[in-house]
Amino acid sequence: MSASFSAFPVGMRISPPVLEQTCKRMIRVILYALPQAVRGTIYTVGPVPDLRVVRVASGHRNGELEDIRWDVAIRSDYDFPGKVWEQYCDRPGAVLEAMAWCVERQKSWTADDPEHDARSVRKQMDGTAGEDYHHMEPVLVQKTDLWDQMPPLSSYPRDSSANPIWRQSQYATVAVIKIHFSPGSIRGGDRSTQIIKELSRSLGTQMLSLHAREIALAKEKRITKERMETSNALAHEFRNLVSRIGFACRAVNNEIAYLRESWEDLVHHRFPNKPNKRKILQQLDEILAAIRAEFTGDEIAEQISRLAKIQEQVMESCLLPHQNETWLREKIGPIWSSIMTTIDLPPHKRTHIEELLEGLRTSFHVGKDETLRKEMVGIPDGTKGKWVDLAYREWNSTSDGMLAQYIELIESLDLELPRKRYSLNNLVCLKPLVELMPEIERKVNSTLGHLKNTG
Repeated sequence: MSASFSAFPVGMRISPPVLEQTCKRMIRVILYALPQAVRGTIYTVGPVPDLRVVRVASGHRNGELEDIRWDVAIRSDYDFPGKVWEQYCDRPGAVLEAMAWCVERQKSWTADDPEHDARSVRKQMDGTAGEDYHHMEPVLVQKTDLWDQMPPLSSYPRDSSANPIWRQSQYATVAVIKIHFSPGSIRGGDRSTQIIKELSRSLGTQMLSLHAREIALAKEKRITKERMETSNALAHEFRNLVSRIGFACRAVNNEIAYLRESWEDLVHHRFPNKPNKRKILQQLDEILAAIRAEFTGDEIAEQISRLAKIQEQVMESCLLPHQNETWLREKIGPIWSSIMTTIDLPPHKRTHIEELLEGLRTSFHVGKDETLRKEMVGIPDGTKGKWVDLAYREWNSTSDGMLAQYIELIESLDLELPRKRYSLNNLVCLKPLVELMPEIERKVNSTLGHLKNTG
């Protein structure tokens, strides 16, 4: 019954180990309460439409002792996977079974004269009917309690007259209790059968409670899974959103690079003899062009093309000194070394290239040279210090309040700089957006965390 959750959504849903322990407790109670009872077995029934009957637990008294021994080796027609309705129901020409009576009629069956019992024919045929005194009691639960939606009448199994069973009943049969008694110790309707009937109602209540708990756990798992899927989807969408508005951070860094470039252009204008990145890279490009014209070969041509593109990138950008150092150390320098190893250059040209590369490295730090800054006249020391400090900082979206300082600096510069007004307008427009991003990220992460962890 409990193994068919997905295939039979109208079946009872109870964890098999829990169901087995529940049935064993009920058998123990019945055998303790009824001294003449010698063995107890409980079968589950369901779901519609198969109404498969499966033996869940079976135990007998251990002689005169009070403890119960649980049967594991005794053969039963209802061992897993059990019988479906068509195999045990009343049908013309077939042997009648008490199980069919209990399941279909939802009434108990007492075999108090098994040698002449109409539903003990199998025992009569093998000569063991005299020992088969037993009582079978159906365990019923209300359909409305068991099912959220009532199965259509067409899904119910049919009786021997081809009519749907249970159509006039408020109940569904979910289990059957079978208790064996000592020969001659039971009569239909006696006190023992009444006790079993009352305990069957208790078992029905327990099973319904376990079923409801299993349904609730399944719903909770589904809700948790859906919540996790929702939070993951939201997190994915948020990451996409952040990446899309990341242009704001890139735009701010571009404006800061412009501020850095303006300062370095001012330094080179005042001190033209200091190493200049652009001029050095132009000289290196000219040397590359001469090498390309003089030497042939696919390998050297590929290296020259790659190096020319890298030097062009460095020339067009205005990176921080340590970023420029990385480009020189990991890209520009190694390719130049490879080219000079591949071709036979005169010593003076090699020396010239090495001097240019060293001058290039030095040029990256000219803008931060404090001696040069102090020698620059016409600009207040406070402005120069603030300009260098802000221009050579690493900026990101968590740098709270820094954009206001950049805006204030540009507004205070009493110099005619290219793009000054354009850059100022850009920063003013970008400031609300980039300052809002950390707050958005905190709130979204908090909401996603709450969504994942609550429940």
